[in-house]
Amino acid sequence: MKEILKAGLIASISTCAIVVSQPAIAQSAQQPVASNDPTGDIIVTARRTNENLQSVPVAISVLSSDDLEKQRILGAKDMQYNAPSLVVSDDPLGGSTAPVFQLRGQIPAQGSDDTVVTYLGDVPVNSRAFAGGLFDLQSVQILRGPQGTLFGKNSTGGAVIFTPRLAESTEVSGFADASYGNYDFLRVAGGVNVPLVEGMLAVRVSGQITRQDGFIKNLSGPDGANKRNEVARVSLVATPSDEFRNEVYYSYFHGRQQQNPLFYDQIGYGLIAFVAGVPAANVAQAQFDRQKQLGDRTIDYSFGRNNDDNDVHIITNTTSYDFGDMTLKNIFGYINQKPRVRLSQTSTNLPLVDVEQNKDQHSISNELQLSGDTGSLKWIVGGFYSKENTRTKQQSWLFGGLATRQRTSDRYSSKALFAQGTYNFSEMGIEGLSFTAGLRHTWDSRVGIQDVEDNSANGFIPSPRVRNEQKYKNWSWTLGLDYQVSRDLLLYVASRHSYKAGGLNLVSSVSPVELQTFRPEKLTDVEAGIKSTVRVGEEAFVRANLAVYRGWYKDMQFQELANCGTVASYVVNAGKGSPKGVEFELDAGITKNLRLGGFYNRTLGKFKTFGLVEPAGCFVVGSGINLNGTDFGNIAKDTVGLNGSYTLPLSDDMGELVLSGNFYHRGRRVGSPTEGQNSAIRPYSIFNARLDFNNIGGSQISAGVWAQNIGDKRYVSYRNNALALTGYDSVRYGDPETYGVDVKIKF
Repeated sequence: MKEILKAGLIASISTCAIVVSQPAIAQSAQQPVASNDPTGDIIVTARRTNENLQSVPVAISVLSSDDLEKQRILGAKDMQYNAPSLVVSDDPLGGSTAPVFQLRGQIPAQGSDDTVVTYLGDVPVNSRAFAGGLFDLQSVQILRGPQGTLFGKNSTGGAVIFTPRLAESTEVSGFADASYGNYDFLRVAGGVNVPLVEGMLAVRVSGQITRQDGFIKNLSGPDGANKRNEVARVSLVATPSDEFRNEVYYSYFHGRQQQNPLFYDQIGYGLIAFVAGVPAANVAQAQFDRQKQLGDRTIDYSFGRNNDDNDVHIITNTTSYDFGDMTLKNIFGYINQKPRVRLSQTSTNLPLVDVEQNKDQHSISNELQLSGDTGSLKWIVGGFYSKENTRTKQQSWLFGGLATRQRTSDRYSSKALFAQGTYNFSEMGIEGLSFTAGLRHTWDSRVGIQDVEDNSANGFIPSPRVRNEQKYKNWSWTLGLDYQVSRDLLLYVASRHSYKAGGLNLVSSVSPVELQTFRPEKLTDVEAGIKSTVRVGEEAFVRANLAVYRGWYKDMQFQELANCGTVASYVVNAGKGSPKGVEFELDAGITKNLRLGGFYNRTLGKFKTFGLVEPAGCFVVGSGINLNGTDFGNIAKDTVGLNGSYTLPLSDDMGELVLSGNFYHRGRRVGSPTEGQNSAIRPYSIFNARLDFNNIGGSQISAGVWAQNIGDKRYVSYRNNALALTGYDSVRYGDPETYGVDVKIKF
């Protein structure tokens, strides 16, 4: 709590300093949101300023607050049903409170930084910030492709921006809603906006409580995949003048639940017998047979709690001031989170691989921007600083016994200077043509400390402390040309270069030098796109956007499974590769009452050169396999999403009925011969629907019924085939069919 209060004090001091000496951008006063008029503009902040979605030369999808409600997008995983190239999965260890975002087939190796960076407003945050669900948001923006010049952290895959609803000083407003469904699902949320000084100062407070029984029955302990969490948010916005704006935002998440467990799918009896002995192999075989009898919705596990606990505090402070043609903006962020997790790779009482991991994570960031608009030139320059400290305590049980205990500290700092400008050639007589160039230089530093105790016949023996330090510096850039042919047609081409920071493998005390560190991975891409809108009369329209891209990876970060005295997962730089694909989005208002949309993406990627790191004395899964010219293992080549809604107005003052639904199909994930987390996964399709009765009797009360995964499709959402290393192939199943009712009140 002292650190939280200290962060709040820092934010307040920063605000006062900016008011006195560092005025900043007032553009944040307009929040990105879809227009109430479906044929109107959708405002996005893909280039750190407010622009029309159909006029910004970036591949981006937007989910407005209305979209989040109609499609019942309650959590991060629900987003993937509504945006091309987006895949959201559970962290292999962190569970449901740590969603992993993947765009264009790019997924982080476990232990490396995210390839897709998530933001709360303008502040980069860990994805655990959204573990409590997506509520009281203004919009979600999904930016595809490298985002290295304008955003706080470098990323090779993209960025996802969650824009919260902030306080407004115009009027008192609020909401309350409740949902109840099967598995005793209960969700209660509410919020109120109060102007403290009309037109100058306002506060908004909101909160949410979620409860749900687990859909994986555990005969010997807590059920798996349950929900027990609370969220609280407060925003205070001051606008004492037209030029000045200050936003203070606080978010708290508290979660206490059990993970969605992993199931045996195959067992390697011979390997387990060789490593752990025949008695252990017999126990493993018996429990495998028992699991097959129980099926894929029941386990019998009491060895550990399989807990998925987390507390997250976030404070942001954004201060802006507009003076003439230039603006200055300061963005401060502080995050404190304490995930406590435990996970068995097989959910059996013989823990082949069972890990307990407790973390204390703190991060602070600050960004200062100066921007201007001369009419023909829009420009922005600035600097960014962040510092993260992660302390981890971990215990690992291997083949039935406690094998290691370790404590690690990872201190990561990043500094950057950036500049970007867009020049419009209209003053030179070329109407609609614009050129964009951006450059960023980043300095990264990482220090890791590791203390390990290995189990032996004589008890736990401390290993020598390991300390490692790495420094990196890299350039990122953006070049683009776009042509606004007409109000409703944009053509663009862009090339970008970005990278993802290197790091340290703090996983084992006996790691050879070759596996202790890994370098940054770098990606250069070329993207071409078309954004078009066809309007028919005053109500009908069709928005159709197409993007094609190709990239060139260098020093790709890859997860390697190895036994160098102890079984561990390492991040290595495996070589070069080329991702490529096509993305198509459609949004059509067929009539005033009928809305249809959808997307298709074809995602491809091949290794040009590939080589695992194989130190002497280590057994590496995939050793000797030549992957040159083969597909990336973690991509599903074809994904399709369809959604629609029909509004039936009732008689005067009776309200309206709205039927909506979406269909989602993900093709087979191709997999890799190295297996592990790059194992193949079967294709699947799911369908969701809801029926709402809005503004009942002319009131502000609405009610609805909903169903998710209609037909109870059983599908695998995660797979880890480690037969060659530890003797198991395990899978995690996606959510079952759920259904329930909603009641909502707005005022």
